[in-house]
Amino acid sequence: MITTKQLKIARNGYILISVVFYITGLLCLILPDIMTKHAVLAGGIILIVYGVIKIIGYFSRDLYCLAFQYDFACGLFLIILGIFVLCMNTRYRGNFLEGLGLLILLDSLLGIQTTMEARKFGLPSWPMILAVSLLSGAAGVILFLLGSKTAAGCALLAEGGMRQYIVQCTVRLSPCKKNTEEEC
Repeated sequence: MITTKQLKIARNGYILISVVFYITGLLCLILPDIMTKHAVLAGGIILIVYGVIKIIGYFSRDLYCLAFQYDFACGLFLIILGIFVLCMNTRYRGNFLEGLGLLILLDSLLGIQTTMEARKFGLPSWPMILAVSLLSGAAGVILFLLGSKTAAGCALLAEGGMRQYIVQCTVRLSPCKKNTEEEC
């Protein structure tokens, strides 16, 4: 049975992952040499946790059902990719940043698709959701093309902001008035 508790776990999990993206992005900008063997291992663990949160989100139902609608397959993909990163980290470490750029691009494309649904629902925040999704996608493309640690920091910050904004604007814990669209 789907519960409000499960929805809260998914929503708070997304916000926690956004905070992890913020911290990781700042570390990439402030301490660019942080991308070592341990950082790639941490990246694999983060991918697995993010995948689990996405699957929990998919099975929870909020009022609009927007933020989590594409998360089952994406969550499975992130879990598999996280396991792959953990098992093969030394072999593909040189391509980690480019792969991260593609993941951020994919997530931003799903954010753009969520924007279209939010517009159909008449959510006034849809233009801003589109803007943060486009920004995150552009940062993902730049990271893919450049593969630099500075680009990774900016892309992770953009991804965290996009994910947090989408969840805060589209996930409703209940149809009551205390959780309104004006929060966005």
